[in-house]
Amino acid sequence: MLATGSKRLTEQKLSIRIYSDGFSFSTPQSERSVTVGRGESLCRALEEAFKTNALLRPDYDEVDVFADYPSTRIPLDEFRSEEAQALYRLTFGPDSLAGMNMHYEMLPALEVIEVFVIATDIEVLILKHYPHATIHSYFGQLINRMLTRDKRRQDEERRLYAHCNGRQLFIFTYNQGRLQFANSFEARNTANQLYYLLFVWKQLEMRPTKDTLILIGKDKQLEQELGKYLKHIECV
Repeated sequence: MLATGSKRLTEQKLSIRIYSDGFSFSTPQSERSVTVGRGESLCRALEEAFKTNALLRPDYDEVDVFADYPSTRIPLDEFRSEEAQALYRLTFGPDSLAGMNMHYEMLPALEVIEVFVIATDIEVLILKHYPHATIHSYFGQLINRMLTRDKRRQDEERRLYAHCNGRQLFIFTYNQGRLQFANSFEARNTANQLYYLLFVWKQLEMRPTKDTLILIGKDKQLEQELGKYLKHIECV
């Protein structure tokens, strides 16, 4: 006999991803993306989306916010919360925290703390609509997710992972289940993306005919250019 009542049979989940110049939101069934132009207010655009887009309804059981802003990682045994702001400014510049709220979260599989930021006005707006929302670093969650995938590959080859959102190129790799390298570069065109990828590949002494570059997301132009130099390229 079926249970009756007002409780939904499945929980409803919303994901919101925040960029420096846009945002996207998705459920298991649907996805929307918005890009704002130079000089336009990201906060106003998001506020308008809350008013007009039916996907941003108020009754989600779980809301995850992924901040696609520069982040850095600190080994767990070296992390001191009182030093996080100074370290972030040292890494990204003295003005990197202007208008930003700092967060940090543990990546337990990697034994590191991810230190990241999100624009203050965006955070206030989202929490106004979803007080129970959880804020994450997009890059931290990406590293965590790809590690699970990497561990399933029982082989001797090395893999370099790369993700580009059109503005920022994020490159990382693992060594024996631990994070070996992770860094981001401003790269708004294919030529710059290619340069940084090949530079990191060379610095890590990876083999062009044996090891694999994993492109997260489909970028046919970048994949074709990389194919001139690397033998093994995968898109996920």
